[in-house]
Amino acid sequence: MGSTPGEDELQQASGRLTEAVVSGGGSGCPAQASPGAEALAGRSPEALPGEPGWALKLAHVGSLQWHMDSGQVVLSEELCHIYGLPGSGRKLSFADYLSLQHAADQARIARVLEQARESGEPFEFEGSFIHPDGSLRALMNRGLVQLDERGQAVRVLVTCQEITLHRRAQQLTEGQHDILVGIAAQHPLAESLARIALLHEALNPGALCSILLLDDAGAHVMNGAAPSLPPAYSALLSGLEIGDERGSCGTAAWRRERVVVADIETHPYWAGYKSLALAHGLKACWSTPIFGSDGGVLGTFAVYFREPRYPRQDELDSIDQMVPVASVAIESARLIHRLRVRDSFFEMSMELFCIIDPATGRLIQFNPSLQRLTGYGSDELKRRSYRELFPVEQGAGFEQQGAVFNDQGQTAHEFVTGCVCRDGDRHTLEWVSFAAPDGQLYAVARDATARRLVEEKLAHASSHDAVTGLPHHPLFERDLAAMLAAMPEHLSTMVIGLDRFQMVNESIGHLSADEVLKRLAMRFQAALPVHSPLARMAGDQFVMAVEGRDPRQARALAERLRTIVALPLEGLDYRLLLTASVGVSHYPQHGRTADDLLRRAEAAMIQAKRDGRDQVTELSAAQMVELEDRVALGSHLRDALLNHELELYYQPQHRADGLALVGFEALLRWHSREFGPLSPARFIPIAEALGLMPEIGVWVLDTACRQARAWLDLGHGRFVIAVNVSAQQLQRPGLADSVAGMLRRHGLPASTLEIEMTESSLMEDITRTQETLAALRGLGVRLSIDDFGTGYSSLSYLRQFPVDKLKIDQSFVRGLPGDAKDTAIASTIIALAHQLGMDVAAEGVETEEQAALLTRLGCDLLQGHYLAPAMSTWEAQSYFGRGHGQAM
Repeated sequence: MGSTPGEDELQQASGRLTEAVVSGGGSGCPAQASPGAEALAGRSPEALPGEPGWALKLAHVGSLQWHMDSGQVVLSEELCHIYGLPGSGRKLSFADYLSLQHAADQARIARVLEQARESGEPFEFEGSFIHPDGSLRALMNRGLVQLDERGQAVRVLVTCQEITLHRRAQQLTEGQHDILVGIAAQHPLAESLARIALLHEALNPGALCSILLLDDAGAHVMNGAAPSLPPAYSALLSGLEIGDERGSCGTAAWRRERVVVADIETHPYWAGYKSLALAHGLKACWSTPIFGSDGGVLGTFAVYFREPRYPRQDELDSIDQMVPVASVAIESARLIHRLRVRDSFFEMSMELFCIIDPATGRLIQFNPSLQRLTGYGSDELKRRSYRELFPVEQGAGFEQQGAVFNDQGQTAHEFVTGCVCRDGDRHTLEWVSFAAPDGQLYAVARDATARRLVEEKLAHASSHDAVTGLPHHPLFERDLAAMLAAMPEHLSTMVIGLDRFQMVNESIGHLSADEVLKRLAMRFQAALPVHSPLARMAGDQFVMAVEGRDPRQARALAERLRTIVALPLEGLDYRLLLTASVGVSHYPQHGRTADDLLRRAEAAMIQAKRDGRDQVTELSAAQMVELEDRVALGSHLRDALLNHELELYYQPQHRADGLALVGFEALLRWHSREFGPLSPARFIPIAEALGLMPEIGVWVLDTACRQARAWLDLGHGRFVIAVNVSAQQLQRPGLADSVAGMLRRHGLPASTLEIEMTESSLMEDITRTQETLAALRGLGVRLSIDDFGTGYSSLSYLRQFPVDKLKIDQSFVRGLPGDAKDTAIASTIIALAHQLGMDVAAEGVETEEQAALLTRLGCDLLQGHYLAPAMSTWEAQSYFGRGHGQAM
C-alpha cells in the first residue's frame, strides 16, 4: 500500500492501537503470537525492523483503513493472511469488506463502523468469519477515527487480532462448566449428553453429533443423545450390534479406537448401513470410543457431516475435549442409579443392614428388616447389646469369627452368628462386616436359616440313596479310607449282590421292588455292628465295612447276611424268597486301600455268581493275580490298535483226504510293548468285557481282507481266509454292510472270505442273527460255526441258519482216538453236518492218529499243529505250494 497524507499521524495511531492489542488493553484477550515471534525474540531493539508495522506482524495482528473520500477499505498483508486471502494487501469496497464477515455479524459491524465515523470516538467489536478451509474464526477489532482540522472523519483505522482459540477455549470452558454443574445436580443423562453434543456443534459448525451408549452386555448400542440428527435415523441405530466393520460407531466400539469414515457411500465399513445414512443426507462419520474409568467402553461419540470430508486436527482435538466430559456424565448417571437402587434396596431388602458401635455395644442404625426378623421395635433394638442380640454360635470356630465385631482394621470379614427373636425363635445369620477408620462397624447380614435347612436336605439327598436312605458309594469310600488310615488290626469289606433281582423288578414292579430294597437295607443295618459303614452300591448291590473281626469272624458275618436275605419278604401283593451272592475282602490280605478292597470284594461277588450264586466267596491268591492282570491288560488294550501292537497270524486248513491246502484261519495276536506277546485266551475275554471287540473285530476283518487281496495279486488262487466274529459284532447292526464295504474296498471275491461264529453268539438274538446271516450269505461270504458242541447245539435253530461248515471243538478232538465218547461225538457231528449239507472241519489236530481217524469218520477239513502251526504273514505266504498237498 502506498503512503497517504497524514501518514505520521496514522503511524502514531497505529502504534497506540498496536500497544493496546499486544498488551491486551482492556479486552482481557491475550495476544496470539505470530509464527515469527520466536525468530524475533531476544533481538536487540536496534536489530528489530524499523517499519511501523513490525509490531503488528509480531503480534499476528492485521489492520485495515477505511478511507472516507474513496470509500475503499484497505487490508494489510497480515489481515489478508488472517482472512485467507491471496496477495500482500488488498483494496475493497466497504460492501466487499462486509461480505468477508459472517452473515450473522455483517449488519452489526456496519452499524459500529458508521457510528464510529459519525462520532469520531475510538471503538472495538468482535466479529467472526468463515475461513476458506471451512473453519469459523473470530476477530477482536479495535479502531480509531482520524479527523481533519474541521473535525470531519478522514479515515478509520482498525487493528484486527484473531482470537479464535481464545474464544473457543472460553466457550468450551464455560460450556463444560455448565454441563458439569448439571451432572453434579443429577440432571438426567439424556439432558447432559444433549448439551455436550450441542456444545461441540456450536464450536464446530456443520458437525452433527451423536452419542451412543453400550448396553449392559457391551454388545449393542443404544441412543444417548443426537439433538441435531433426524430422529428417524437415531431410532434406526438403537439396538444395532457392534462388531468389526459395522459402521463407524460399531467398529470404534469393537476396536476400541477412533474410526474416521470420510465418505459413507464408498467406505466398506458402511456397506450394510449406508442406505440408512444416505437417506438422511449424512455423508461422513467420525466415531470415537468413550472409555470409562475402568478402561471399558461406555459408548461412542460420533460426528456426522452432510458432505464427504476428512477431519482437521483441531476438529479431532475438539472431539477429544468432549469425550472425557461424556464419560463423566455416563459414569455419574450410572453411579447415581446404583445409589438410588441401593437406597431403595436398603429399605425394601430382606437383608439386614446395621451400623454398630463396638465401644458401646449398641446398634446405631439399621434397616426395617431387622425389626421384621426379630419382632423388636426400633427403640428396643437400640437399647439392646448386639452381643445379646447376635450370640456367637458354638463350634466351627464361631468364637473367633464373632471377634470381628471388634476388629478396627480395613478388611471385610465374613462370619456367622445366631439371632434371638422376641418370640424365642432362633435364626442363623451370615454376616459381612467392615470396620471403618472412625471405629464404626458396617455390617450386612442375611437370614440363612431356611437356606441352610434346604442345603442340608439337598446335601443329604445328593449323598444318600433316595430309596434306602443309605449313603452313596463316594461317602462309603470316604469312611472306609478314614478307617484304613488308622491302620486297624482287622477290617473286612463285603459286597452283597442280590441274585436275579431284575426278575423281581419285572414281576412285582419297581415300586414294590424299591420297598424290598428298603427292607433289606434295614435288615443289614440291624445285623451289622455299630458304626459299620453301609451303602447302596448299585441297583441291587450293597457294600459294607466291618472293623475288629478277623477273617474267619468276618466270613461268618457274611454268611449271616446271606441268610438274612433269604428270609421271606412279604408285601401287599408279593411274597419273595431271595438269595444273594456275597464277596468278601480282608485288610491287608486283599489290599491296603479302599479302592483295592472294594474292587476285590466286588470281583469276589461276581465270582460267587459265576460259581452258582447264593454263596460267600473270597478271592484266592491266583484269582487276585488274574484280576490285577485283567485290570492292567485292560488299561493297555485300548491303545493296542493305535500303537500297532495287534497282528494276525494264519493257521493253514487242509483237506482231510489228500491234505491239500484250502486256506487259513486268521488268528489275533497281541505283541504288547508293556507285557510282551500275549495269547488270545488271555486278552480276548478282557476285550469282550470292555466292549472293545467290535472295534478290534473291524480291524481283524479289514486286515485279513487286505492280506487276501495281496496273496491273490501274487498269483495264489482258490483259497479261503476264515475270520472269527465276536458275539458283540454279530449282534450289532451293520455287520453285513461293513463286510460288503471291505470286499469292495479291497476288490476281494466274497467266496474268499469265511465268517466264523460261536454257537452262543448265534443264540443271543435269534431274529437279528438270522437277518445278519442272510445278508452275509447274500454277499457270497461263507459261514461256519466254531467250537460246535460246546454251546447250545440246538438242532431246531441250526437248520434255520444258512451255515456252510461246522467246526468240531478241539476238546472233542483231544481225546481221539482212544476216548470212545469223543469218537462218538465227532462221528455224530460229522454225520449231522453232512445230513444238513454242511462241511465239517476239526481243529486242534495234534497227531497223525487223530488225523487218520477223523478222515475215516468222513471229516472234510483238518486244522492243527500236526499239519502246521499258526504262522506270520510272511511264513504263510511261503507256505503256499509247499503244504502236504496242492492248494486249491
